[in-house]
Amino acid sequence: MENLWSEDSMVESSLLRQIEQYQPWDATEAAHQMAILDLLRSSPSAFDRHCYEPGHITGSAWILADTGQVAMIYHRRLQRWLQPGGHTEPGEFDGISTALREVSEELGLVIAPSQASLFDLDLHRIPETASQPSHLHFDIRYLCCTELQNLSSDSDAASAQWFSAAELETMGLDESMRRMLEKAKQATRVN
Repeated sequence: MENLWSEDSMVESSLLRQIEQYQPWDATEAAHQMAILDLLRSSPSAFDRHCYEPGHITGSAWILADTGQVAMIYHRRLQRWLQPGGHTEPGEFDGISTALREVSEELGLVIAPSQASLFDLDLHRIPETASQPSHLHFDIRYLCCTELQNLSSDSDAASAQWFSAAELETMGLDESMRRMLEKAKQATRVN
């Protein structure tokens, strides 16, 4: 299918190749991969946060410290612990720029692109609010490895905190977050 994007085609083509070459963890993630590829190939508004149908691209990051701890934010509106992430801004067409900007805004961490790699693909529904209908986020997620350092919450984050894998396992994580935790544990042998 023809790529309908008109802005920064080289970056977009690179993202398409990365997602096409990505090896999903399970059948659920494989379905998310296909949905993201379909959106990227068919929607000229894939990166527009106001595109509610079929939805839009978001970027997020699983921040893993050298101690094995994971940095999470407590999301103000959703009232739960999540990995940092959010909507693309104008000019962001590669996923990683969005994820790393959100890490800086929500955790106060500066992560170099060389410290990040494509880690997970997810499709999830965002609840309706007074200003927007319920819609889908096609989330491109990156594993970012860094040293343990102080966090400072801002933006959508009411709080930011490092958690051990054992602490995360007791938090009632949703399926996609459990998948990322299992991937991180397998990749780094974190317990």
